[in-house]
Amino acid sequence: MIIIGITGSIGTGKTTVSKMLKMLKIPIFDSDKKVKEILDENHLVKEKILKIWPDAISYNHMQRKIDKVALSNKIFNNKKERKKLENIIHPLVEKERNTFLHNFRNFGIVGLDIPLLYEAGIDKKCDYVFLTHTSKKTQKKRVLMRPKMTEKKFELINNAQWSFERKIKSKPYVINTSFGKTITFILVLFYLLKIKFRVK
Repeated sequence: MIIIGITGSIGTGKTTVSKMLKMLKIPIFDSDKKVKEILDENHLVKEKILKIWPDAISYNHMQRKIDKVALSNKIFNNKKERKKLENIIHPLVEKERNTFLHNFRNFGIVGLDIPLLYEAGIDKKCDYVFLTHTSKKTQKKRVLMRPKMTEKKFELINNAQWSFERKIKSKPYVINTSFGKTITFILVLFYLLKIKFRVK
């Protein structure tokens, strides 16, 4: 089994690349989706968040619900608070990721879509890394189109991630998404072929 890590700073096209790999029938572990599921469905996590950040919990029809906007505003403004949330969430995500790798162990290639791949040291578990990239101008434009996103929040999220210059030191396959989806898809296919021939 070949493990490809898919990562990139916010707004650089990581999700687009993951969707292209899925279209090519490559199983993908979506870390962001798994975090959302945990926050929505795990009652123990809700209890822990209620104790630490009570105003990040709202009530809907007598049910506790995590206000993700309020929670993200708290953690991206404070590194210590972000670490607290990571300590709650990351072990659960890791367990789900290991289950995914076990379930698809007989597949030729699988992908791990993880925004903080390098920051969490998971790149060391990957055979290859697809690193998405675009210009700062394009990145900012894409991110600010998202609901409830502000320029300040964008900068806080971006600064919480390693810089592109730091990430490329490990020699990933860089996928520049600045030129549209067709060029991006061609790059994805090119790197997959490169991997295939390397394996041979």
